[in-house]
Amino acid sequence: MNEVNKQAGNRWDPTLVNEDLAPTPPSKRNWNWWSYSAVWMGIVHNIVAWEVAANLVKIGFSFWQSFAVVAIAYGVAFIAILLNSVPGAKFGLPFPVLIRSAFGYKGAQVPVFLRALLAIFWFGVHMYIGSKAVGAVLSVAFPGWKSLGDYQIVGMDLNNFIAFVICWLLHAYVINHGMERVRKFELWAGPLIMILAVGLVIWAVDAAHGIKPLVSAPATISGGEFWGTFFLSISALLGTVATLVLNISDLTRFSRSQKDHIIGQGIGLPLMFLIFSLMSILVASGTVIAYGEAITNPIDLLLKFDHPFIVLLGAFSVLISTASVNVATNGVSVGYDMTNLYPAKLNFRRSCLIAIIIGALSAPWLWYDSFDSIGEVMGAIGATMGPVTGIMLVDFYLIRRQNYNVDAFYVRDGLYAYRQGWNIRALIAMAIGVLVAFLGLIFPSLDYLYSYNWFLGVGFGGVIYYVLMRSSIAKSPDQAERIDAAS
Repeated sequence: MNEVNKQAGNRWDPTLVNEDLAPTPPSKRNWNWWSYSAVWMGIVHNIVAWEVAANLVKIGFSFWQSFAVVAIAYGVAFIAILLNSVPGAKFGLPFPVLIRSAFGYKGAQVPVFLRALLAIFWFGVHMYIGSKAVGAVLSVAFPGWKSLGDYQIVGMDLNNFIAFVICWLLHAYVINHGMERVRKFELWAGPLIMILAVGLVIWAVDAAHGIKPLVSAPATISGGEFWGTFFLSISALLGTVATLVLNISDLTRFSRSQKDHIIGQGIGLPLMFLIFSLMSILVASGTVIAYGEAITNPIDLLLKFDHPFIVLLGAFSVLISTASVNVATNGVSVGYDMTNLYPAKLNFRRSCLIAIIIGALSAPWLWYDSFDSIGEVMGAIGATMGPVTGIMLVDFYLIRRQNYNVDAFYVRDGLYAYRQGWNIRALIAMAIGVLVAFLGLIFPSLDYLYSYNWFLGVGFGGVIYYVLMRSSIAKSPDQAERIDAAS
């Protein structure tokens, strides 16, 4: 806490700050453009993103229609993430602290808690996905591996349970060494999966006897069904990064400059997401030609090759990429989110270890494979997080005019205190935004609205927050905050 005490000068409330929540000191702002490019490569190259993109082929889109969905979705995501990256790099603050400006130091716990729950949810899912890769590796290395499936433990075959434990230990090892280990891990974990993706594309081109059959297959849906599915697919792809839009400042707080994270994320996010998704679409198209159906999970495809070396190398790459995205997204997020809930007792490492324990106890092997539509799941995440994104962007760019009072984040009677730590206006805007985003799911007659859930959530959440806070906008930032604190 020496660094915190030095920055605070005994002004900050110890219940609102610790070393992980305090502004990042200059000595630790050492992430350059390549650091962010590598982190995004690790985030991009994961099975969930691969499956969501490959599923576009499965549901009937042509190659070029799938390309349009991917380009629009990740173009929008890049703009939103870039806008929300600026305050983190400018002030060196993580998401749970920055959001206090809009919600108050107590009200902020609501979106932070929701984000933490989603992070823990995905922690369990990605560990389960990674364990499948571990199982594929061990099935090649040990001939009797599959025979362990005759025994059951906690609802799993024994071989799957052992694979899950191994995957859990890998996550614990990386997380236990803090943010610097995350950065170093990403430097090589991200590019590794690209080798596998390129190899699968080469296979797909060979199976189709050229690139043309892969990109010329016609769509099997049209008319109203096409447009509804088109925008729902965009929302689903946005759902894969919706949580990152919120907590991107957890990463950009370590940037050497605004330029570093902008360049790095420009290379790593839209470009790599587009390339990786197109690879997924090409491979899925190849599986249709080779096997008569679209295979969306790369592990399932690898096992069809029945070649030990290919399965071993491919499954290991999938495992590393899964751990990579889990640590860089869910690990970093929950590390700061849970620390924010109990800063006196928790820090980044403790929070992450608690999260992977709870994620394992959520028993994803009992329910993950029963999801009928991955698009609906991703859409629901986007609909939940969208309103908070809209509120954060409006607060920083329109209400605060890109200016924060850092000391006010760590005191209970400062500019962001509102009414005893609660900004009811932000909570109302968030609730209405979530309700509007889910209207299409709640009322069957409005089901077409659910295709635009993320956009509706961002738009309504941000606009309503702006309207409720408009009395403060005409004044200078400091005056506006003082009025809010007293109101």
